[in-house]
Amino acid sequence: MTARVDLHTHSTASDGALSPSEVVRLALRHRLNVLGLTDHDTFGGIAEAQAAAAGTTLTVLPGIELATVTADGHPLDMLGYLYDPDNPAFAARLAALRDARLNRAAKMVERLHALNIPIRYERVIELADGGSVTRPHVARALLEAGHVASLQDAFDRYLGDGGPAYVPHDQLATQEAIALLHAAGGVAVLAHPIRLVEDGMDPAAVVAELAPHGLDGIEVYYPDHTPSFKLRLRVLARQYDLVMTGGSDFHRREVRPRHIGSQRVPPECVEQLRARAERYRR
Repeated sequence: MTARVDLHTHSTASDGALSPSEVVRLALRHRLNVLGLTDHDTFGGIAEAQAAAAGTTLTVLPGIELATVTADGHPLDMLGYLYDPDNPAFAARLAALRDARLNRAAKMVERLHALNIPIRYERVIELADGGSVTRPHVARALLEAGHVASLQDAFDRYLGDGGPAYVPHDQLATQEAIALLHAAGGVAVLAHPIRLVEDGMDPAAVVAELAPHGLDGIEVYYPDHTPSFKLRLRVLARQYDLVMTGGSDFHRREVRPRHIGSQRVPPECVEQLRARAERYRR
């Protein structure tokens, strides 16, 4: 039987709606065999997820989604897998990013107060529940306080890029993210390349720039990727010898087509990622 794989999911360790254990239980209900938990800038949910999967048919890969910025100032998300969470340099850099997220949340709350839209910073932190503090937590605080009609309304009116309460966050340089992952024995995969297109970038040019710096893979199978775009990405992957991965970008149960296990990801990519990671552990 062909293994079922989803290498891009989120939990309450960052901005997902389900705890790591709940994500695992949902993955088991969908008969997944390999799950990548890729919370934003944190590996805080990995231990819980792996404990929940122990003794089952599901393997949980250590994953992460790092927010990075390219040399010319464009945002780019990088997925990492199979790293050592105890690597001191990696752990220290992630701790600095978590602190930066706290400062960012405080500034967004300040901007909202200046707009006469009061919410409590403490409530934002409570909603994060020990995980990475992200914009959705601020949005939930706005919704709870009755200032917006929905989470999307919060982004549309206040928190979206360029909005009146938007605050950019500290990001890794893209090449630094790749180097950190490799130093921690992990691999680096370009996340949802369609976002590059939406930001006016050419995925082929980005891959050509990052491949010499050790880019290991590219997320081909993603809910927003059309068949023709997937074909373009497969050609790129073969040209630069990149592992072709994929996942649902799952955050919450009710959002489709991002339900867990929604993408038909080639199961062989898991062993290919493991082989890549071995290069950085020698």
